[in-house]
Amino acid sequence: MSFSLGPLLRQSWQRLAPFSIQVLLPSLALTGLEIFLISLWSKGDDYASIFKGLTQWDSHWYLGIVRRGYQFVGFDKIAYEQSNVAFFPGYPLAVAIMSRLLGVEPELGLYLTAQLFCWLMWIYLFLFYRRWQIPTLWQVLASLIILVYPSSFYLVVGYSESLFVASLLGFFYWSMDLNSLRAALLAGAHGLAMSATRIVGLPVALLPLLRLGEGSRRWFWTAGAAVLALLGGLSFFLYCQLRFGRWDLYIEMQRYFGPSSFSYLAIIQPRTYAPFFSSRYWQSLFSLSEALGDGIWAISISQLFVPLTLGSLVVTGLLDGLSVLVGKSRCWQERLGFHLAAWAMFSISVAGMSAVAQRSMIRYCLPVHILQVLTWLHGVKYTNFSFIPQQVRPYLGSVLRLGYWILALVFFALNQVLTWRYVQHLWVA
Repeated sequence: MSFSLGPLLRQSWQRLAPFSIQVLLPSLALTGLEIFLISLWSKGDDYASIFKGLTQWDSHWYLGIVRRGYQFVGFDKIAYEQSNVAFFPGYPLAVAIMSRLLGVEPELGLYLTAQLFCWLMWIYLFLFYRRWQIPTLWQVLASLIILVYPSSFYLVVGYSESLFVASLLGFFYWSMDLNSLRAALLAGAHGLAMSATRIVGLPVALLPLLRLGEGSRRWFWTAGAAVLALLGGLSFFLYCQLRFGRWDLYIEMQRYFGPSSFSYLAIIQPRTYAPFFSSRYWQSLFSLSEALGDGIWAISISQLFVPLTLGSLVVTGLLDGLSVLVGKSRCWQERLGFHLAAWAMFSISVAGMSAVAQRSMIRYCLPVHILQVLTWLHGVKYTNFSFIPQQVRPYLGSVLRLGYWILALVFFALNQVLTWRYVQHLWVA
């Protein structure tokens, strides 16, 4: 009895080739492009010198956790500067594992880990494109508006953005069809990494429960995936209780920023939008010297993206809701989780940054932006726009195309200015 590898290899290649061409290669190319764009501004001449020279701000905190573990000595300012429990463990743990596996020092592992998960993030984006059968041109446009987002370079530097977004997208991807143990475990594992990386992952972990009524056995896998997803963040609170005697240290450490650092109503409070009524604010925002200087320009950009992102969320929600009400939108239940997750992440971030003038919102709006791009793609794909008057459609299409390219150009310009600032160790977010 003879056995030939030829047919088996051909069959494997026939399955692997489309996946490689449609998912793996474009996602790898976009990751490489992001690395290339930030390296253009660096003075280093090799990978290690380029990225190790970028270590700053939160990256130092993550490195401290990797090298010395968690520390807590008190709540005053001096103690705060020696304590690192204000950072969730997902990214430092991933860096420690990656550094050990690759045999590199943690500082280099910091960037290799971020860039690996950036690739995984793009893989999941292209998996969504393929699942929804998104046309190639739409895929290009959607990927471009994510690539040029002003803070997208954080996906390939020593921050937790790429791990959080990759696990967030993986959680949603596997949660869409929770009808088996495999899907529940994959969704739960991604959710666990998500909630272990950012506190905003905890409310997002509950979103699959919205679809508990679908199927006789689905409730078991859905509930199991949600519970597993919650364990990442909850385990950190348990660790703080067992190690330091306070489960709420992460929350309490925020008091360093002020007695009322977390304002639940920040999204509707006038003080959040007060800067926009100052002529000095707008003058500095459009000043090139301010943009290239060591001032508050980057904080002003973060402040600007609060109302811009809020407006985008409102418009997206209203348009999607209208299409559902008139009965022209299919599969809207798949988008509901994206809407709610975007709102939850944005609202919690605005509330948390209320005591420091929304200074990091340009970074925290990045996952919201990515979810909104996916929401728009799915909505356009599965909506019948016949309810829009025929005579309006050509003009609306022209306006949308012009608006897209203007937005892409503005995003790219801001992206490059902020990337330059980051490379120069000036404050960005």
